[in-house]
Amino acid sequence: TGPHPSASYLLQDEILDIAQATGAQAIHPGYGFLSENFQFCQRVWNTPGIAFVGPPPPAIQAMGSKSQSKAIMEQAGVPTTPGYYGDETQEAEFLL
Repeated sequence: TGPHPSASYLLQDEILDIAQATGAQAIHPGYGFLSENFQFCQRVWNTPGIAFVGPPPPAIQAMGSKSQSKAIMEQAGVPTTPGYYGDETQEAEFLL
């Protein structure tokens, strides 16, 4: 009978097989796990004739890391909230 409907959207191989079998031109990952899944995005990007509706794989990979995302925003001049970056030399006084 197949997987429970709530798990079926995680079956990446089947999603890609169905897209190719039906002649789909694009895949929109929806909201949630697949939209944040770098590997799925990369697989769709590497599938000839099917477009991924969403950001490119490097953007999804960067969004998966809070510190990398914050660094990208700071480099772009976007105001950010001060925070800890995991640097052992960073003073923790800003937390007080």
